[in-house]
Amino acid sequence: MSTGAPANVVDDIDLLHDSVNAELRGPRTAALVWLSAYLAVSAVALAAGGHARLVLAHAIAVALAGWACVDRRPLARIAGDLLPLLLAPILYAEIPSLIAALGSSYHDVLIQRWEVALFGSHPSRVLATFMPNGGLSELLHAGYLAYYPAIFVPPLVLYARGNRDGYAQTVLALTVAYVICWTLFVIAPVEGPRYLWTPNVPDGPVRRLAVRILAAGSSRGAAFPSSHMTVIVVQTVMALRWQPKSGAILALISALVGVGAVYGGFHYGIDIIAGGLLGLLVAGGTLVLYRKTTAE
Repeated sequence: MSTGAPANVVDDIDLLHDSVNAELRGPRTAALVWLSAYLAVSAVALAAGGHARLVLAHAIAVALAGWACVDRRPLARIAGDLLPLLLAPILYAEIPSLIAALGSSYHDVLIQRWEVALFGSHPSRVLATFMPNGGLSELLHAGYLAYYPAIFVPPLVLYARGNRDGYAQTVLALTVAYVICWTLFVIAPVEGPRYLWTPNVPDGPVRRLAVRILAAGSSRGAAFPSSHMTVIVVQTVMALRWQPKSGAILALISALVGVGAVYGGFHYGIDIIAGGLLGLLVAGGTLVLYRKTTAE
């Protein structure tokens, strides 16, 4: 009896050590590390711009992420699980403050050159003119608006079902995608066609709702690559892996978001292409990195 107890204790310690190591290497911690790194670097830029309150908020968020990484109690776990999702809309909203703090100039002229070189014209300016159908316009704008619930619903469904692997990988892919998009927005901002011209888009209640939402919540300078397209593609790829029925629906929404963003004059066509490719790269990379995890 006396010789068995120490061995059991050692085994328990080894199991705990392995569990902690697996947690630290896992997608949940990786998402919090990506988020913390962005928060810390952007706080430096905000400090240079005199945004003391935002700097304090970033410091608190970094502290919360650190606490959630090391504390294994239920409250800390829930906080760490949800923090990247909850902060995403807030960090998107502060993009203009970061652009102003860095004094970055807009790069629409360059993007427009790429656009013309690829398409021969500006799809965001002429697509609605070529297809001036009210029903089509409302459908595309409804698909575009479906992006907003698609940010939260697929991962939260996984979370509610207790699929922690699928949830953690999805949140990691979303976090990486957001951080890359936000960084590009700040360093090389692009206003997008919505600020430069008004396309001849058929009017309707859904169109008006989309315009009002963008006027109230969009960030100037956050056009290239389209974070809408990046995120919806990430959600689609991750859902096809973890919840295939939802993934099929999200694939349709992805198509509507991409076409609707250009049809409505919200994005250049090249914004959508770049965003879609980035989404595929990030989601595919995440799945490859954690390919040994099995679906439930």
